[in-house]
Amino acid sequence: MPSIKLNGIVTRYADYKDNDRMLTLFTYEQGLVSCAARGCRRAKSPLMGASELFVSGEFVLFSAKDKLTLDSAEISEHYYPLREDIDRFAAASYMLSIVNAGAEETANRPLFTLLRYALAYTAYAEVNPTDMAICFALKCLMALGYRPSITECALCSKDLRRQSSAAFNARFGGALCDSCARAVSAQDISPLSLEAMRRMLIMKDSEINRVVLPEKQRAELKQAVNSFAEFALEKKFRAIDMI
Repeated sequence: MPSIKLNGIVTRYADYKDNDRMLTLFTYEQGLVSCAARGCRRAKSPLMGASELFVSGEFVLFSAKDKLTLDSAEISEHYYPLREDIDRFAAASYMLSIVNAGAEETANRPLFTLLRYALAYTAYAEVNPTDMAICFALKCLMALGYRPSITECALCSKDLRRQSSAAFNARFGGALCDSCARAVSAQDISPLSLEAMRRMLIMKDSEINRVVLPEKQRAELKQAVNSFAEFALEKKFRAIDMI
């Protein structure tokens, strides 16, 4: 039976039978991959540590009848602080939910690198977890091919950088000028929030720990970015309510 080695992060699991789990791995080489971790819930199982959310490392899988089973894993990072703080856990869980909804069974190496930085900063850096979740979600959507209009009105293309106020509607593609916003239902959003989005999108992944949002902008962007994610990926993200 052929085996493969994949560098991955556990993004989801589901218990089944008495001691087994189905894992979803987001991998550097193949994108999303599902595999069985048999016996991983037994107290002395060598697979126990590798079958938890957020765990990153090299996973050895073997294939039989078109199904993959976890054989062994060399863990490089557990991200333990994510499990010890409810705010960090909520933010990181939200990140994983977006990856699970948007990634495919093909490699997306920029997104894999972004996720590793985001989990590391959320776990270990002195950052606001909500800021990390917002920044990750926005940059993740761009890596998946979805970018909201934030410099020009999504409907009339007016330059929003010259406007004193604006609105946001995910259904119409992003930010709207005042004139277009009057014709539709839209969330008010400040020019400062739109500028924050522009800066986050051009940041290097290694720099996202520098994101510090004022409270008003944090609230605006949490709503706007999540609404865009839910519209683009056609999924409700329950984890947003914990952040």
